[in-house]
This record gives sequence, structure tokens and C-alpha cells, in this order.
Amino acid sequence: MSLGENIKRRREQLKLSQEVVAERLGVSRQAVSKWETGKSEPTAANLVELTKLLETDLSELVEGPKDTPKDAAAPPEDRKKPNPILRTNLTRWAIILQAGFLVGFATAFYHYNRIKADTPSKALLIPVFLELILLAACSVWMASNHRFTQDPKQRRKNITIELGYCALQALLGLLDIRFGMGIVGAVLIITVGLVYILYVNPKFMGRKLTK
Repeated sequence: MSLGENIKRRREQLKLSQEVVAERLGVSRQAVSKWETGKSEPTAANLVELTKLLETDLSELVEGPKDTPKDAAAPPEDRKKPNPILRTNLTRWAIILQAGFLVGFATAFYHYNRIKADTPSKALLIPVFLELILLAACSVWMASNHRFTQDPKQRRKNITIELGYCALQALLGLLDIRFGMGIVGAVLIITVGLVYILYVNPKFMGRKLTK
């Protein structure tokens, strides 16, 4: 099979449209169509990005798959493949929820400290612990998504960046609690989350936005 045929075959296996591939690579849909029909070939940089997006290696993309008889007999639709678009969106939701629960935790803890002297009750800690549990769950979810990154170097880079992001958000949460920053602290936490999703993820972590 030709390079174009392999690109098309792999794209259809992952149920990706030409528009999605074009958007993720920063090219036009017509360019992707020309690659698949053999009218042109992707650049070396685009080939590298294609291997990541199509979850394959360069040799398979150029030479075609080396299927075992069992694999060859199974139709493509029967082979369950992870959906990169779904994973990207799930990761984005995890980050959004983490920022939201961090705001909630800071707010709940701040209000607890304000009213505990007048109303000494352990029940006041319930919303604080609930937000803390939800915050921890979202952080674990974010970390677990790194297992889908095939390139070990990129995976290590992503983990380092995400640890820095979580540390920054934790610092903002502590400052919010310590100084009672209220809406200002909430805006800062949400802003950092948006910058992480919209800028850091696509530019440094290989997580381009998808429709």
C-alpha cells in the first residue's frame, strides 16, 4: 500500500475525518485529501505529527501494517481503537473540573474558618472534605491520561508540565484561603486553567483542540 493509502486506512480506522486531521496538523483539508490520493506528500514534520495523531509508527505509515493472520481476518470496525478526540476532550474536562473544584475547596475552607467560631460543628467540614475529594479525583484523572502518550520523552515532558500546573493551582488555592481573595482568587484559578487548556496543552504537550 502507498503512503496515502496507509494514511487514509489508519484515519478511517480511528474514525477521524479529513477535517479533524487537517485541524490537528494545522493544514487544509485539501492538503490531507491530496496526501491520501497520492497527489502530494506530507512534509517530514507533518509525517511526525501524523504518526502521533494516527497512533502508529513511521515504518507502518510508510510501508503498511504487518498484520498477523488473525488481525488480517478481523474487519477494521471490529478492532477497538481508542478515540484520540474523546481522550482530548476528557482531559480538557478533567482540567476544567479541577479548576472548578479548587475554587470550591478554597471557598468552602475560607467560609468554614469564618463561621466556625460562632457555630462549632464538625458538619461544617463536610463541604471542605467533599471538595478536597473531588479535587483529588480530578487530579488523578488528569495524571492517568498520560498513559495514552506513546512517546516516552513527550510523556515525561507532559508530566513535568502538569506537575508545575498543579503546583501553581495549589499555590493559588492556598493564597485564596489565606488572604480571603474571593472572586479575585477564583478568577485567577480559572484564568490559569484556561491558559493551560488553550495555550500550554496544544503548544507544548501535543494536545491540540478538537471539535
